[in-house]
Amino acid sequence: MLAKLVNLFSLFSVLLRAGTLVFQSIIFGGVLFGLWTARSSPALSRVGIDAIQTSTWRLLQLAAAGLAATQLLYLYVNSAVLMAVAEIPFPQVVGANFFISGCVVVISACAMLMAATPNNRFGKWLLVPLVAVILAASVMTNHAASRLTGRPLLIALSCIHELAVGFWIGGLPFLVLGLYRGQDPATRWYLTRRFSGTALMSVGGLVMSGAIMSAIYIGSWTAVLGTAYGVMVAAKVTMLGGLLLLGGLNFLLIRNARTEDALPRLRRLIEAELGIGITVILTAASLTSQPPAVDQTHETVTLSQVYHRIKPALPRFLYAYVPEPASGRLGPAKNGRIENRVLGYNVDGVALTPRVINDAIESESNHHWMGVVVLLMGVLALLARTGKVPFANYWPLLLIPVAVFIFVQADSECWPVGWKSFGACWIDPESFQHRIAALLCAGFGIFQLRVRKQLTENNPLAMVFPLILALGGAVLLTHSHAITNVKENTLVELSHVPMGVLAVFAGWAGWLELRLPKQDRTIPSLIWPLCFVLIGAFLLNYREM
Repeated sequence: MLAKLVNLFSLFSVLLRAGTLVFQSIIFGGVLFGLWTARSSPALSRVGIDAIQTSTWRLLQLAAAGLAATQLLYLYVNSAVLMAVAEIPFPQVVGANFFISGCVVVISACAMLMAATPNNRFGKWLLVPLVAVILAASVMTNHAASRLTGRPLLIALSCIHELAVGFWIGGLPFLVLGLYRGQDPATRWYLTRRFSGTALMSVGGLVMSGAIMSAIYIGSWTAVLGTAYGVMVAAKVTMLGGLLLLGGLNFLLIRNARTEDALPRLRRLIEAELGIGITVILTAASLTSQPPAVDQTHETVTLSQVYHRIKPALPRFLYAYVPEPASGRLGPAKNGRIENRVLGYNVDGVALTPRVINDAIESESNHHWMGVVVLLMGVLALLARTGKVPFANYWPLLLIPVAVFIFVQADSECWPVGWKSFGACWIDPESFQHRIAALLCAGFGIFQLRVRKQLTENNPLAMVFPLILALGGAVLLTHSHAITNVKENTLVELSHVPMGVLAVFAGWAGWLELRLPKQDRTIPSLIWPLCFVLIGAFLLNYREM
């Protein structure tokens, strides 16, 4: 019971850490945007700049309030876990680094909330030292501060990295708001040009610091695929590539296109850039729950083990269980004895009993059936673009068989295939969640079909599907890492993490298909169905043994 409680609190800790990093980045970007990017100019309308400044400080106040609230919850969760696991009283928790750092962040965020008011001219200059304090408190609890060697270099690189993320990704919400609040094209163009220069320098600092820290923390090419830390860094780098592509398109629009042509495209590309950027920050939070790969030399999966797990193989559609008399899966136990035969060992040396093997067989088959459905969804969505296959437009209805599959197979011990009664399955919390998910899945398929049939320009309901895709990918990438069975969990992440990245790209490509001008929608309308096809392929090749 204690292990389950610790795992639950660990997940909450990662999610709250992710929220802290997001709000922190928005604060860094907001301070720079308010004091530099949106600075008044004699050539521009004072009314327009004042409106942008007011909205900037209001958003900065919201970010400060969010940071304070998230950090308080983070302190509570971490303190509760430490007190429960280590069995120490609260007064001893107060002296821990994470508690001191968290209190400093809360106080600084509250001070920023009071200083960042639209009419407080002098208080705004307190924002710079407050940013420095929050940055120092953040670095105080990351991997750099805990190293025994090379600590000054790593702390300096961490500061550059976090500031670069904040100035670029954290500044994007303020740029989107500024483009909305700007009164005329000249003001909007002024903001984009100034922000573009800042973002370009931030990208340089981000890539430089990230490359050096990755080399230090990962240590070898084998650890990139052989550790959970390396896999998550690879996911960050992949999404950073997508961000750089979007940022490069924005840069070209600002430098070469006419104002009236560039701004509609620019605003939509910035929205997608912001969404992927926040996902990168969430992924970074997941890294904080995992020790650097260079410290996991004995838990690194070999390249041959990686190849054995990910090499193409025929999908498993049949549930060919190993005989397990005592489990109730194939019949009652004899004399009440439990079958504990060891049939092998996994990469961590954990014994593979019939129960463990059968659970893996069931999980693999479930993934493979889902892969067929997702692959079909992607293929039909591509065919629907041609207009030559009318029934392909009904691809959202494939979510209904997904719902049926979840209802029937997600809990194999439940009715209609298991020994538990229909009513008992609804009482069990986990089975209840699966059944609610099945109902939501079926309802969402019908909803998405109706939206596509009644698709009109700027229909807000059409945004639901890409946002859910992007959110699902972000959730898959934001998780706590196991502290036991480390190698096996790394091999599982080699399948899950690419699907999370593809889901993020599919979601924001779908968003751009709806938001860009009609003449620019061709490429994003191809990207998200192709991502579906690739996700289906990964599911079809998913293995746990």
